Amino acid sequence: MRNIVLNNVRPFVDGKIAEPAKICLVDGAWASSAPEGTPEFDAKGAVALPALFGLGLDFKEPLRDDIYTFKDGVEAMRRGGFYGGLYESSANAIDDSLKLAAIQQISAKCGLSFAFLGAFSMGYQCKDLAEMVELSEGGVVGFGDGNHNCSRSRFLRLAMEYGSMTGKRFFFMPLDDSLRHHGLVHEGSFADTLGMKGIPRIAETMEAFRILEMARFLKVPVHLKQVSCGETLKLIERARTQGVDVTCDVDIYHLLLDDSCLFDLDSHCNVPMPFRSVEDREALWQGLESGTVNAISVNHDPVLRQDKEVNFEDAVPGAVSLEVALPAIWKPLCTRLSAARAVELLSTAPAQLAGIEPATLSQGGQASLVLLDPDAETEVVSSMFAGKTRNCPLLGKKLPSRILGTYINGNWNEG
Repeated sequence: MRNIVLNNVRPFVDGKIAEPAKICLVDGAWASSAPEGTPEFDAKGAVALPALFGLGLDFKEPLRDDIYTFKDGVEAMRRGGFYGGLYESSANAIDDSLKLAAIQQISAKCGLSFAFLGAFSMGYQCKDLAEMVELSEGGVVGFGDGNHNCSRSRFLRLAMEYGSMTGKRFFFMPLDDSLRHHGLVHEGSFADTLGMKGIPRIAETMEAFRILEMARFLKVPVHLKQVSCGETLKLIERARTQGVDVTCDVDIYHLLLDDSCLFDLDSHCNVPMPFRSVEDREALWQGLESGTVNAISVNHDPVLRQDKEVNFEDAVPGAVSLEVALPAIWKPLCTRLSAARAVELLSTAPAQLAGIEPATLSQGGQASLVLLDPDAETEVVSSMFAGKTRNCPLLGKKLPSRILGTYINGNWNEG
């Protein structure tokens, strides 16, 4: 449905939620009126927010399209109110111009706004440099590690020196594999009680320090993905005082959960960056308040059901989030921060990091919005998710808000 009239809707305009009004959406754009006979929807005071931009999207296609496909991912984005995202697949390294052209061709058919991270090493193996200059000329917005740790510092230096020729930012998930040492959860009292191998904070902080020092030495801009503990934020603050151009994000689930969730041994809580202590979760919230954290990421990482419906220790790490991100985090963000800051962290700032034009609610322009009832609950059930995967840590839980509909790329989808 390309045309829709939204009645009794409160639009987010100029940093605040306005009084109820009527919004006309016609052929993908804002309009002062709609053609006769256009369907109408009573929003009943729900909030119209600019559509979101997702950091950390992985749709697995083509090498693992048995798990998930680009089509599945786009459907998940529409359901969750995302008009675009930064794409980097751990299974499909974009390490040459042909692979970049192929994924750009697939994404172009979707009508959404995608940006791509090129791999700085071939196949994320950190043995041979990728064609970074060609990738930059082809349109990548930066270079990533595919969430694979680069343990060889000399290779890291060579990659960042070569990549610095492009002026692009490097994106890293700071987690040292040797210190992780097959750990599954945060190293702390809950891991001890459950008798599980722990991942110490220094597995993150030492890797973050190495990356930040390399960036300082080479004067290369970097981004730290999925920061999970307070000490890393302190390192980022210190690096900034030294002139390092460093940005960072925190994952939505790390703002909502801590390692106490492990007591249920729910394999859906097995994620690459472990849920850490309640003190660490509080430090991440304080990082949002202080501005140390630049954006909130979604890190949509599908895993087959048979790889999650096993013992915690045997589960494949990863979580999907696109369909539940907004209703899960909106009310906590507004309570702790503000609606304006929530929109910045979920939409504006992620888009700017990816070099994509942010979505706005303005007359005459292209329309991309999500209609949210901030007071209606959402029960997270399997049918909410696109594709064949259901690996969500919030499965079976009730969320404090509900998406009533989305208008993405000129299509109205009622929730």
